[in-house]
Amino acid sequence: MKKSLILFLSLLAFIPASFVTRGVDTSTLSEVKIRRQAALPGSQTLRVLNWEDYIYVQDEENGYTEKDLTNQFIDWMHENHPEYADVSITYSTTDTNETMLNELTTGKAHYDLICPSDYGIQKLMASDSLVNLTDLKEKHNLTDELTNYETFASPRLLSYLETIQAESNANPGLIYNLTDYAMGYMWGTLGLIFNPEYDIFKARNMSAERVISEMRDWSVLWNSDYHGTISAKDSMRDTYFIGEAETYKDELLALLEEYELSEQNEEDLNTYSQGISEILNRCDDKSIQEVKATLLELKKNIFGLEVDSGKQDIVTGYVGVNTAWSGDAVFSMDTADEYNKKTNKEVEYGLCYSIPYTGANIWFDGWCMPKDDTRSEAQEAIALYFIDFLSNPDNALQNVDYIGYTSFIGGDCILDLMKDWYDIRTDYIYFVTEDEEYLSLYYIDPETEEETEVWYDAFHYEEEADPLYDDVELYYYLDEESEEIVTLDEKYNELFIIDEEWQEVDLSYFFNGTLDEYEDDIDTIFYTDEYYVSYIDDNGEEVLSDSVGRQFFCQFPDEKTINRCVIMADYGKQNDAIRIMWEDFKSNEITIQMVIITSVLVGSIIIIFTAMAVTKSLTRKLRKARRNQKN
Repeated sequence: MKKSLILFLSLLAFIPASFVTRGVDTSTLSEVKIRRQAALPGSQTLRVLNWEDYIYVQDEENGYTEKDLTNQFIDWMHENHPEYADVSITYSTTDTNETMLNELTTGKAHYDLICPSDYGIQKLMASDSLVNLTDLKEKHNLTDELTNYETFASPRLLSYLETIQAESNANPGLIYNLTDYAMGYMWGTLGLIFNPEYDIFKARNMSAERVISEMRDWSVLWNSDYHGTISAKDSMRDTYFIGEAETYKDELLALLEEYELSEQNEEDLNTYSQGISEILNRCDDKSIQEVKATLLELKKNIFGLEVDSGKQDIVTGYVGVNTAWSGDAVFSMDTADEYNKKTNKEVEYGLCYSIPYTGANIWFDGWCMPKDDTRSEAQEAIALYFIDFLSNPDNALQNVDYIGYTSFIGGDCILDLMKDWYDIRTDYIYFVTEDEEYLSLYYIDPETEEETEVWYDAFHYEEEADPLYDDVELYYYLDEESEEIVTLDEKYNELFIIDEEWQEVDLSYFFNGTLDEYEDDIDTIFYTDEYYVSYIDDNGEEVLSDSVGRQFFCQFPDEKTINRCVIMADYGKQNDAIRIMWEDFKSNEITIQMVIITSVLVGSIIIIFTAMAVTKSLTRKLRKARRNQKN
């Protein structure tokens, strides 16, 4: 039975990619005719193209009771800008950057805002296809009014964007800066999600500890001990990038060693970052052939290629390793954790995520405006207001909570949500009822003699405890309206002790400069017992991995890891050469398997769409569980 299942899944791996992409949201199909029309003079209909399931929508069944974020924007415009009384939004979705770019270049559709990935934005800039948003703000006198993005976007992420440029294809020497043409929306990394306790690994006498250790290196994908257990992305750019990391591993290691031996100041970091960026973005003819040879060896070792099914396959056990985008990795870990909890399945580690230490990809998606003669001036202004609305931390919070990806936007409320999700101290500063309701703890401050609510700064190392707080009692109110209190058995200095085994995580690099009530460098410190994965090595010593972690690490890598990440650049004139290489890499001889594939294709399509429906259902359930966790 198991062999039959594996054979069937192997056949599915060869189905054309058009059947296994994320797909266009069918709920928008009725709008296609509208969005393909040219805008009427003075039109106030904002035409938006985004990825599927990439913005907050109302889902009352799972606790998301607010209106769709697009409708919230319309309400906000009506209230704050009555001059746009007829504003509306036509919202559509797409599956890949290539599909999006094809629609724009062929003139099949008209959009006012699109949300491509970094390299897609570079490509559009090079073809002189984007509107300069900085100039557009000045044109509409909105520079001083629309400040959410400049105020709350992470300065560290902005520094990445500032390094991205594109040279005009039509006017060589004319350089475009990405920060003038796009505003960041979501970001993340490319890494490896894996199950260290995978059944096949156990059957091959591979310990979970060994697997965790080896997963910190891209080379594991070429390791024959993992033969047939790996799925890789059916993505030319992502898999080519991984091929480069393996092909030029020795150079990357030499650069890393040189940097670690340096003073690691800003100048040293810039030298290191530029070095790994050059290596991991090579696309000359010689490099393409070298990487192709590396990828052909990879092809012999993997189970197959996938676009979107990998995040489910790693959960169901079809594969033990999957190359994954961080947002999908979080989904997989959440799904597996929920399943293990409901079935009482005991696991030691759960699914883990690795950002290999030799160098990895940091990516982002950003809002930009295609040039379009059909666009009205009203649509221009409304588009700018929409980006600024999404960059308000309160609205970014809804997106983060709903879609699970990491926002470009910081701010107090985003930090507060991350504290709720990941800071272990959250479970101590509240009294948690049997129904998982979180009630605030209070105490009478011995210095001020005032009632004070417990907060994260209450925690201290045992040797640093202030004796004044030894006998301070902690209590909570039975409910918000009651004055009846319940006193805890533990005293202040007994309960709020920092465990020596907790991991300290500093996210100052992301949040500094975006906070109001929270303080830079103080409240940006987290304590957690589940960031980096720790394990016992062959010598019986506990080892804390520097590249492998769980959900928190996946969403917010530490600064040291971020320093090892680079943005993939557009390949420019070498795109065709790499595309040809990729087609050669994917090509297969016609075999009896292909005949079987043709005969089962229709049934396979039905199964795939069923799987997509199941994935959507699981997503809703995970959102509900996450939302209810702290309520």
